[in-house]
Amino acid sequence: MMRTITLLIMSFMTRLLERIREKARQNNPFKNILVILIIFILGSCAKDPGQIGYVIQPEDSKLNVAFDDSTSIYAYSRLSDSVQTSHMSLSALGSLNDPVFGNTIAGFYTQFVLSAPAHNFGEGKTLDSLVLQLKYANSYGDTNAMIYAHTYEMMEGISRDSIYYSTLQLPIGTTDYSNQSFLPSVNDSIVVGDDTISSVIRLNLTDLDISLGEKLLNASEEDMESSENFREFFNGLFIQSQPVDYDGRLIYFSLSSSDTKLTLYYSNDDADSLNYDYIITTATANVSKYEHNRNNAGLSLREQVINGDTALGQEKFYLQGFGGIETVIRLPHINKWAIRGNVAINEAKLLLPGYEDDNFFAPPTRLALYKIGADSSFYTLTDEYEGDAYFDGNYNSITNSYEFRITRYIQSLINDTTQPNNGLGLFVSGEPVNANRFIFKGNQFGSDTTGIKLEILFTDL
Repeated sequence: MMRTITLLIMSFMTRLLERIREKARQNNPFKNILVILIIFILGSCAKDPGQIGYVIQPEDSKLNVAFDDSTSIYAYSRLSDSVQTSHMSLSALGSLNDPVFGNTIAGFYTQFVLSAPAHNFGEGKTLDSLVLQLKYANSYGDTNAMIYAHTYEMMEGISRDSIYYSTLQLPIGTTDYSNQSFLPSVNDSIVVGDDTISSVIRLNLTDLDISLGEKLLNASEEDMESSENFREFFNGLFIQSQPVDYDGRLIYFSLSSSDTKLTLYYSNDDADSLNYDYIITTATANVSKYEHNRNNAGLSLREQVINGDTALGQEKFYLQGFGGIETVIRLPHINKWAIRGNVAINEAKLLLPGYEDDNFFAPPTRLALYKIGADSSFYTLTDEYEGDAYFDGNYNSITNSYEFRITRYIQSLINDTTQPNNGLGLFVSGEPVNANRFIFKGNQFGSDTTGIKLEILFTDL
């Protein structure tokens, strides 16, 4: 602004000088002296406004902005606790055999309710088949891998009002009603009667044993009177996969889709080719169940995650969804920043570069970062309230890395050195429905200097 004003004044003075020079051509001595004075004044106005007062500003009052990435930081991985998996938007089925992370098996429990209460199957009813139809949502892993589906009747019910976790173990019947393998065709359509349905798998639950179909067909009038009565009569189904020997795949199903249902096909004395649907709604309960087996996982992971050798995190550490593996990040000497005096943190950025991995299991789209409290619980960081665009945590495919801005968190640790510094907890975002995994470079990744670090831009006040 000052520079603009100065330029306007100089322009005005220049025009004025030209007029004076025109008058000076009359060889008037007084006018020549006036020209010299104006030139002197004009020159004195040309000083850079950015330098005005600079020489009188005390050295100790100038603000110094600096950059630092030498703060001590390290991370290590450990087993996660089970995650809440009740009432999830997606349910997974399948198995992964990861050479680094070991084996993961996914399945789910689900209730069904009546599509139309007080249904009567009629006189002379005869079972044709019982078919479980599931709507595909997406997949994870080897797209050429087979999915194995085993279906059992639940011997104990679940409640929509209760909270369940991924380690839930309910009693189930001994009869496997499907024992079916299939190659998912997520984008294909199939013809069912007069309808064409896209992206579904249909499991015939009467090919091996008809007892479940007969049970549903012979439900009493009281059992069919309402969905509440029906849930007492039929607890639901448990659909589970089996371990695979190589790679593997998970298929995610949308249980809330109208295309997901259990259909009983039958006939009676009055008609053939009849059917009745048992459906899943917002009033029904479902719980995902995950099993992790680390016996065939990589040695480095087992030593760090199972046996607790946290020093191995200096080279690399791990993260896995489905309640598999979480990471703890420590900043043991962050309080030393308080020794610098009055420091304002302009930006503190946590960098999490990825370890080169030739496996085809896709990385998480996004990570979640929390503060670890004195009670070892996890709490939302103040920086997250600044919004996703600021806080970040998204995967960068170009750099194979993640980053978070944790400016407010770091400033709070510096301002109050008495508060607990228990570190940060790192997770796969949406881990109850995301199986994705990732390997990170530690803070001492060989001779490489691109491991985990904290970059701080600060002002010394």
